[in-house]
Amino acid sequence: MRGLNIGSTGSAGETAALEMYVRNGFKLVARNYQTKHGEIDLIVRNERYLVFVEVKTRTKASYYKGYSSVNHRKKQKLFKTAFSFLEKHKYALQPRFDVIDVEGHWMVMDDSEQFVVDKLNWYQNAITAGDYDGFI
Repeated sequence: MRGLNIGSTGSAGETAALEMYVRNGFKLVARNYQTKHGEIDLIVRNERYLVFVEVKTRTKASYYKGYSSVNHRKKQKLFKTAFSFLEKHKYALQPRFDVIDVEGHWMVMDDSEQFVVDKLNWYQNAITAGDYDGFI
C-alpha cells in the first residue's frame, strides 16, 4: 500500500460527500472553488439552498472530529470565499454552510486502492451568520 497522501484522502472524502448530496437531491455547482481568500471544497444546490461545504476527512478514528478543526479563522475564510462566489454568480437561493466529517480507510480492491468510508457525519447549517466577524 502507498504512504499517506493527504491530497488524495481529502479528494476521496469530498467525493463521498458529493455522492451523499447527490443521493439527497442536490446538484454540484463547483468543486474546490478558490479565491484569494481561500477554498470551498464543494458548492451544491437544490431547489431551496445553495450550500457551501467544508469536508474534513480522517483516515483513523480520532478523539476529535474533523468538524472541530473548522475554527474561527477557517470560518472567516469560508465566508469571504462564499461572498466572492456570490458576487460573480447570482442565485436566488438561501445560502447555507455545511460541514461533512468523513472517516475511512484505504484498501486494495480489484488490484487498485480505494477509499472506504466507515462513517460520514453531515452537519447542516454548521456555520451561521453569527460566526461572521464583519463585511469584507
